[in-house]
Amino acid sequence: MSIGAGLRKFTKSSEFYVLLAVVLLCAVIGMRNPAFLTVFTGLDLLRASIVPGIMVFAVMLGIIAGGIDVSFPAIAVSSMFLTARLFEYLEWTGPVAVPILMSVAIGTALGTVNGLIIAFFKLPAFIVTLGTSHLFHGMLVWSIGARPVNRLPPTMDAFSRAEIFRITGETHSSAVPVTFWFLLGTIVVVYFILNYTMLGRGIYAIGGDRVSAERAGFNVRGITIFVYAFIGFASGLAGIVHTIQSRASFPVELIGSELLIIAAAVLGGTHIGGGKGTVLGSILGLALITISRNSLIMMGIPATAQMFVVGLIIVAGTGMSAYQAMRRENKLPRILDTAGGGVVAGK
Repeated sequence: MSIGAGLRKFTKSSEFYVLLAVVLLCAVIGMRNPAFLTVFTGLDLLRASIVPGIMVFAVMLGIIAGGIDVSFPAIAVSSMFLTARLFEYLEWTGPVAVPILMSVAIGTALGTVNGLIIAFFKLPAFIVTLGTSHLFHGMLVWSIGARPVNRLPPTMDAFSRAEIFRITGETHSSAVPVTFWFLLGTIVVVYFILNYTMLGRGIYAIGGDRVSAERAGFNVRGITIFVYAFIGFASGLAGIVHTIQSRASFPVELIGSELLIIAAAVLGGTHIGGGKGTVLGSILGLALITISRNSLIMMGIPATAQMFVVGLIIVAGTGMSAYQAMRRENKLPRILDTAGGGVVAGK
């Protein structure tokens, strides 16, 4: 495919319109407050996107496979808080890799529970994960209490201060933390799975038509279990990264973030019904959500109105993606004709 043909194809995609929305939002904020268009703001936004980004790319797999997981914040909290409390009790001074691996293992185990229930009982993912979300979080608070962990073990605290690089100006300073590698690694793994493996083809196939995927020879049950185990894996990773960046752990943090995470994936063109979605689209959707949540104050929008504006952006963005999808599938003219009474049944 030539460069020109590739560009024409890109301009017809939902990713192109999300990119336009990101550029437009940045331009509007930059005109209201030139401080936004600086490298320091960019690095701050990059840092703010690490934890939600890890979850966005995992949740995207679930949506592509035809299911909506809403338990990942509870899995993240359960993984990070249980890990933080345990290593606080042990007064851990060993390598930071151990608590990270433990949080990931807990998350993977909880995600696998979701996958087993969904795969073997063929229940809707949304209903199952809505129930397990309350189950996991309720069990956590009931079993070990809600006392926050305000002091991390020394090695975790030292890791929280590690940086890839720092840029210092006359009045500002900002850095990319070492935890950014976890986000980059998640993106690379998800991209590789979706684009270069039979597993990725199976995920798309299941989301497109589960019955057809079974007839084509895909191990639907095994792929389903993998998808939700991976969501648990990424949630456990995101949870411990959040604890490391915050240098503390609370049993209620991240709860309630599921809708924004799902919205970021859908804004990027991931089809809510399954079968479609790209890593590039999710990167752009994540950027739009991160900028909206963290930079509206620079436009002079009060905190009380920010959720309204973010909601407006989400509705407009998802509407734009839906419009593009209907155009690609040649359904828009039919819908418009139907509204005007011009479509005859059977045509």
